[in-house]
Amino acid sequence: MTKVLVPFDGSKLAIQALRFAYERFPEAEVTALFVVDTSVTYQPEKYVGVKLGEIYEQRKKEGEAMLEEAEAVAAEFDAPLTTAIEQGRPWQEILDYVDDHDVDHVVLGSHSRDFLERFFVGSVAERVVDRIPVPVTLIR
Repeated sequence: MTKVLVPFDGSKLAIQALRFAYERFPEAEVTALFVVDTSVTYQPEKYVGVKLGEIYEQRKKEGEAMLEEAEAVAAEFDAPLTTAIEQGRPWQEILDYVDDHDVDHVVLGSHSRDFLERFFVGSVAERVVDRIPVPVTLIR
């Protein structure tokens, strides 16, 4: 069975990527992966006076909520969905997940929900596409 990974951040493009995965690979085992980015702290004003570990825990909870959205998309297709949460640099965690779980194909959005994040950190999609050993479909 084909294993398809969809890095999922709750953005419109991530939702489109997940829908594409179900349409293009109807028999595949699909996984939605949320990565808690531990490399940089975004939105410091949202977390003033909070310890870094607490920020990551809050982001994990946000990721769990986003993955519930992914499960709703899977329900539209009456298809199973595996969800996963990892911590680290998003592009590296995606590559590691592909290697560790024998993923055959990755479908991801061309950019995340946050323009400033992309400006300061760079494109996760760009880094993944440059380094990944399996086919990738980029949703624009």
